Amino acid sequence: MNLFQNNSGHRKLALKGILKNIKMEKGESIPKHLTKFTQCWDEFGSVKITIAKDDMGSLALLGLPKSWHSYQDSINGREKLPKWEQLWFDLVQKEI
Repeated sequence: MNLFQNNSGHRKLALKGILKNIKMEKGESIPKHLTKFTQCWDEFGSVKITIAKDDMGSLALLGLPKSWHSYQDSINGREKLPKWEQLWFDLVQKEI
């Protein structure tokens, strides 16, 4: 994502749009899906944007396909979302 190396407002907006639109593709594994988020998150740092891990978790859940809706509902029904690392672990375990 070399496209986002400078600090312009336009590039920040474009990067936020990419993050918001990351969706799990058919046949894609959970680790590959979540890696897209961590790579994008790293790019945010390069343009000096801080994104909370909780927000990353919420966006990762939104990017899951319909077959994961019951899992999404169970997570969203909790008082507090799991931390990013725990969410990653839970999703990988659920996929197995």
